[in-house]
Amino acid sequence: MIHFHDEVHRQKVVHCLQKENRIYPDGRADSYYLPALYLLLSTKNDLYKKTSRYIDRDGIDFEKMLSNQDFPSGERKLIKLAANLFNGSMEVSPSELIDTLDEENFTLALQAIFLKRTSCHVQELLPAAKEVPEPESQARMMQIN
Repeated sequence: MIHFHDEVHRQKVVHCLQKENRIYPDGRADSYYLPALYLLLSTKNDLYKKTSRYIDRDGIDFEKMLSNQDFPSGERKLIKLAANLFNGSMEVSPSELIDTLDEENFTLALQAIFLKRTSCHVQELLPAAKEVPEPESQARMMQIN
């Protein structure tokens, strides 16, 4: 199961993948965009409000993002990790992530690394569907009531 900060975070990632045409015909999400978007569109501390304008079909402008915005050190490290997972353009060490990120941001970092390694089908990004009882069991339930 993929961990999102909240439902809005999930929706923003899926919407951006769709908008930027980063879901392949077989339903798999782009393995470069997905981990980067997952980090950049986080709703924790409203990070997405500072980062979303630097994302488009042509790529993600990490340099401009970091030079035009002021970010706390934890968010700056997440952005560098997003850049590294996207195209290897920036460096951030595991020690930096371990020593400086709070628990929630560290969880986001680990999930992004996992997404890069495994990629995933867009269905895995959607909320789990509630199980619908089989018609036969629905009929039995009506008889019991």
